[in-house]
Amino acid sequence: MTRVVHTLDLNFLNRQEAIAAYLIPHSEGAVLVESGPGSTIEALKAGLAEHGLTVDDLTHVFLSHIHLDHAGAAGWLAQQGVKVCVHPVGAPHMLNPEKLIASATRIYQDKMDFLWGKFLAVPKEQLIVVEDGQKITVGDLTLTSIHTPGHAEHHISWGIENDIVFTGDIGGVRIPGYDYVRLPLVPPELHLEKWHASLEKLLTLHFKRVAPTHFGIFDDAEKHLHAAMLAVDETSAWLDEVMPADPTIEELGEKVVVWMFEQARAKGVNEETLQVYEIANPLHMSATGLSRYWRKFRQPK
Repeated sequence: MTRVVHTLDLNFLNRQEAIAAYLIPHSEGAVLVESGPGSTIEALKAGLAEHGLTVDDLTHVFLSHIHLDHAGAAGWLAQQGVKVCVHPVGAPHMLNPEKLIASATRIYQDKMDFLWGKFLAVPKEQLIVVEDGQKITVGDLTLTSIHTPGHAEHHISWGIENDIVFTGDIGGVRIPGYDYVRLPLVPPELHLEKWHASLEKLLTLHFKRVAPTHFGIFDDAEKHLHAAMLAVDETSAWLDEVMPADPTIEELGEKVVVWMFEQARAKGVNEETLQVYEIANPLHMSATGLSRYWRKFRQPK
């Protein structure tokens, strides 16, 4: 059965097709996959209204992981009565987000509120901690949790039967109209071998559709996941070429930008769409993520 899923464009930084939340109606209301950041709550409300719904109609929000662009509004939703489903490793940070906020503030500094809005705590009674393979049924809807580390240790992909899989960031970033898949290579938990294994795991489940948070629903799940896996392997090979010279973070950052822009242009991505890819997945984070991963897991001892 093909499930009805509505893509809500959260219009992040006034850019379309950067961050999505997915609205899935069921017999007792509706659920969301991803909440988006706290800065896009009004856009989320507007998206619900377009489908004749309000926050009161929502029963659950299923998070892929706790990064601010995916989970920032979850605490606010929880305080309106919505249940929040999250990985066991991410759960403590949803109950008490102080460390998460402090870490993000070191990166974004005075832009925190403008970019991400408020990240509120989830009340304990609203939190559902989800194990790998666990099924959650709400009304006539069942979602299955698929733990998929690699982008973050606490990452979950959510599947509905063999119809559609919501891949968060593990499936990469892809803008509608293109088959270019870019990986969000952010610190601190980037691990390319685990990422590759997670994509292999998803491929064995034979989903027809794939829905990355950045951005939209695509009907070529197998092709998309293979493209993401190729991107993981190409990143690994690229690091073998670049890292032995021991570049500084600044030098590595410059190399990442040149390399990824070349890849995108080779796939026919135009300059305007490249800006959307950049908003959905800022490349300045990639150098830190890749450097940390290399020194922790790959650097010869």
